[in-house]
Amino acid sequence: MALRRMLLCMLVILGGCGSQAGLTGLKDDTIHLRAQLQVLQDRIAIRADVDSLHAHISRLEALAHEQMDLLWNMRADLNHRISGLDDHIQILEAKIAESERLFSRLSQKMEGVKAQLGTAPRADSLNIRAVDPEDLYNLALTDYQRGNYELAIRQFRQYLDYFPNSELADDAQYYIGDCYYTQSQYTQALDSYEGLLDKYPRGNKVPTTLLKIAFTKIAQKDNRAARIFLNRVIETYPNTEEAKLAQMRLELMPE
Repeated sequence: MALRRMLLCMLVILGGCGSQAGLTGLKDDTIHLRAQLQVLQDRIAIRADVDSLHAHISRLEALAHEQMDLLWNMRADLNHRISGLDDHIQILEAKIAESERLFSRLSQKMEGVKAQLGTAPRADSLNIRAVDPEDLYNLALTDYQRGNYELAIRQFRQYLDYFPNSELADDAQYYIGDCYYTQSQYTQALDSYEGLLDKYPRGNKVPTTLLKIAFTKIAQKDNRAARIFLNRVIETYPNTEEAKLAQMRLELMPE
């Protein structure tokens, strides 16, 4: 009886040991499977990253091709424009050369006019009547544009002496006043401007002359008189550039 009990206890103990060993093995297998699963997941993630990288590289290559095509198109357009610019430069050079030739001829012509003026008597001379009015006017205008105001004044006055009723007579009178105005000789400028209004009241320089009289009055600190002339320009010659300038100048004047 006692022997049977001892055998039974030994079987129970051995059976428990067997179960414990099985559980330990199962646990080890589970850990191993989890490790393999993690490795597999890592590989899958790496594969996905590689696929994404390939897709990104493909997009970059496509973009590079587009940029290259754009650069080639820009280069072709630039070459075309440069070629067109070369053509324009050649045309401009030709025009400059032609202008230089014309200027040379005009200078020679002006020298001839000066010589005639230097040797001719006064306005009733046949020699001075042979002078082209436009040449004489251009001679004076050229000196005005170059800042040779005293010389320009003399030449414009000669023009008015010889051709007082010509189409450009009021312009000559205006530029005499402007020569004085530019040199801040305001009294002489006003005399010339007012002379234009008296002699050529229908001339094309009247609006500009009225405006310059106003500016001259402002320079002389006579704002009251300046306002009168500025308003005269606005009322008499509306919708002109002179009227716009007069309005702007009025708005800038102190009350």
